Amino acid sequence: MAGKSNDPLLDAFQLGPVRLKNRIFSSGHALSHAQAGRPTDTTLRYQMEKAKGGIGLSFVGGSGTVSPDTAPVFDQLIIDHDIIPFFAELADFYHRHGAALMTQITHLGRRTNANAGDWLPIIAPSANREVLHRGFPRAMDEADILRIVGDFATAARICREAGLDGLEIIASGHLMDQFWSPVTNQRTDRYGGSLDNRMRYSRMVFEAMREAAGPDFALGVRMTMTEQDHDKAGLSEEDNIEIASRLRDDGTIDFLNLVSGRIDTLPRLTSYMPGMAAPLSPFLEQAGRFRREVGLPVLHATRINDLATARHAIREQIVDLVGMTRGHIADPYIVAKLERGEEDRIRNCVGATYCSNFRYCIQNPATAREAQLPHVIAPSDSPQQKIVIVGGGPAGMEAARICAERGHLVTLFEASARLGGQVLLSGKPDWRRDLLGITDWLEREINRLGVSVRLNHFADQEDILKETPDVVFIATGGLPHTDWVEGDATVLSSWDVMSGMASLDGEVLVHDQTGRNVAMAAADHLATGGVSVTLNTQDATIGMEAMRLEISPFMKRFYQHGVAIQTDQELVSTTSADNKIEATFRNMHTGALSHQLFDHIVVEAGTLPNDELFYDLAEAAANRGVTDLDAMRDGRAQPVTEEDGYRLYRIGDVAGSRDIHCAILDALRICANI
Repeated sequence: MAGKSNDPLLDAFQLGPVRLKNRIFSSGHALSHAQAGRPTDTTLRYQMEKAKGGIGLSFVGGSGTVSPDTAPVFDQLIIDHDIIPFFAELADFYHRHGAALMTQITHLGRRTNANAGDWLPIIAPSANREVLHRGFPRAMDEADILRIVGDFATAARICREAGLDGLEIIASGHLMDQFWSPVTNQRTDRYGGSLDNRMRYSRMVFEAMREAAGPDFALGVRMTMTEQDHDKAGLSEEDNIEIASRLRDDGTIDFLNLVSGRIDTLPRLTSYMPGMAAPLSPFLEQAGRFRREVGLPVLHATRINDLATARHAIREQIVDLVGMTRGHIADPYIVAKLERGEEDRIRNCVGATYCSNFRYCIQNPATAREAQLPHVIAPSDSPQQKIVIVGGGPAGMEAARICAERGHLVTLFEASARLGGQVLLSGKPDWRRDLLGITDWLEREINRLGVSVRLNHFADQEDILKETPDVVFIATGGLPHTDWVEGDATVLSSWDVMSGMASLDGEVLVHDQTGRNVAMAAADHLATGGVSVTLNTQDATIGMEAMRLEISPFMKRFYQHGVAIQTDQELVSTTSADNKIEATFRNMHTGALSHQLFDHIVVEAGTLPNDELFYDLAEAAANRGVTDLDAMRDGRAQPVTEEDGYRLYRIGDVAGSRDIHCAILDALRICANI
């Protein structure tokens, strides 16, 4: 492993007036955990963890709003004088850890909705509605422009006064870019038409901010490298290089933070902020072209999930700073582990985009719960205990990891030949294989910690009691819920499809009761194999609870493979009919029945707890298998009774059909204090 003296990621860098201790940063993002635009204790602790983990630079918040008519619509901070104490406390913490702290500010322009914030009219360069946020703006007049220029100057002064090292304006898709782009700027006054005119507003903003903040405060812009996609509309790469070059020549900015694409529709946002459907570092080469052409320091953060790619980007001088934003959501101790020579212990982001949906990491439930749950597991002060875990899915593996980190003797039983549980099925489609990184990391950690793993062992009550355990965890998951389907026809589960146990052909119905990713993955898997698929749901649209940034990749594949989509149709019954299966549907709105014939029917309705073993063990357990939910919620130790015997807990889907994050969260909440 490269040492600190020769690893380019650990080199210092001068970013304008700010000296950074390394080349890794976390970009501005709307995982602020704000309430009504105000920072919370969660906001503070979430950012502090990155400083403790060794990061060189972090941007706190994302799209912080500077004016009353740019209402927060996605977890933004409001940048006014009330935020100074929060910024000051966090900046002081970062500086004590040798790190730099900046923020990202904006006026959203049309990228908001009038039914948010203070319910004020929406303004933009021209009266063009954004599809994604759906508001109807009016064209700004000069009074609006001058007012907002002043608001940006005030925001810069506030950030400087609070002790931040700098800030950036996010232009891409926001008001500044809306002036630049001919897609959103059809003005005929001195703010529209030629590029000089379209840049007039942004130059006024940066000039006012530089005057307000002074020369030793870093200013940058987060801008897109191209707006053009299949419609070929908007600013090209050449156009944006010219814009960046003119800003450089003005001498008002110190750096570029580069992204690519547009964000005015969900498919475009998905490409701009890609998940596991996209290749790694898809825009890195493009960022390198900007660095060569413009000559300003370049920051870049788009799906750079691993240190090998990050190291390549710095060593080859493609960019100057590498953003690992979602990487730090998964593991805020990336730099600390790198400095210790433990690169293989980093918990890499898998691109599940769970954080975009729920503001938590799919595999690290301590993120944004720092007040209750630890990122670093401390050894127990109590005597060593014998821990038995049944079930090698994410809940059981996380329980094994944490208990072993606590210093206990851990035995893990798994009935199959491989650890991973339902994650193995989730990662079946090629483009979703990155999900397997969740359980791959857990397996490496429990092997490193010396957990005794017994595969191909269907543990029963006798096996467990032979181990004379102090604590038993049942993590046996659930079994597909299909019994609710009425009729005499054979109904398959999504597990049958994803595991390969059922080889299907002909016309297949996939009925989704949950709205999660699972049914869509099954439909995709079948359609990719050449099967004619109808994906049906009783919901108003498919994927009601799925990862928002995975909807577009799924839909693209469904269109490519001819998957038929039916919504608002409840599956009532299935009946065998002349070597076919007749499915009866009820329209959710009208109640009208309809009938269709299929060769096979697959249903996804979650799981029912596989809890027979739990109840076999509960009566003899000291706690009777009861979990104190208040203590669990708060991250406190479970109560210990004076009664003899083992304590018994159930975690993961055996406690209820949920998801990967919930399974791991169960384990961390209980095990961190054992």
